Amino acid sequence: MKMVKLLTLLAILAIVPAANAQLVITGVVDGPLSYGTPKAIELFACDDIADLSVYGLGCANNGGGTDGVEYTFPADAVAAGTFIYVESANSNNPTAFADFFGFAADYDGGYAAGTNGDDAIELFLLTGIDPVVVDVAGDRDTDGTGQPWEYLDGWMKRVTGTGPDGDTFVLGSWLFSGPNALDNETSNATAATPFPVGDYACNPTVGTDAATFDSIKAMYR
Repeated sequence: MKMVKLLTLLAILAIVPAANAQLVITGVVDGPLSYGTPKAIELFACDDIADLSVYGLGCANNGGGTDGVEYTFPADAVAAGTFIYVESANSNNPTAFADFFGFAADYDGGYAAGTNGDDAIELFLLTGIDPVVVDVAGDRDTDGTGQPWEYLDGWMKRVTGTGPDGDTFVLGSWLFSGPNALDNETSNATAATPFPVGDYACNPTVGTDAATFDSIKAMYR
């Protein structure tokens, strides 16, 4: 009987949602260079991640709802405290990310990072039967044009200590440059309103959610 209870407990814990995410979206950029570049996502590893391929990204375009997983990370190991930069590389301006930020992006996420400043970005956990949204930047069901979170030719940056927010966009978890804040800028370093590269600390509850574990475990004593 105890074994049955233990297996049931483990099954429940396997579907405990986004509070257990080790990775969090910390910024999104719609750049001012030619062809609307660089388009980029910043993420942060709150814990050591042995296999990054359990995560994926998607861009929910124009308020049309989720487009699902459009990019899956490779099976890289990532240390806690690491920022990860994903670009949408543009063949017409292939060096845009490095030109603007002064360092190279870690990954080319293709369409998953192809935001136009009014699109939501989703972070998926891929360890279950179906992908689970563990964090989101922007409202997937709303075109961001004219919304408080619009970042056309600008950026949005997660407030330190917030997130991940699961599949619900929390406006108060973000800071915004406002539309066109990066217009006519040639580099982030000299921009009047630069994207705050790095500069994030995790919510201390990210990782194993002991409170959730203990509350569920109590039901099987």
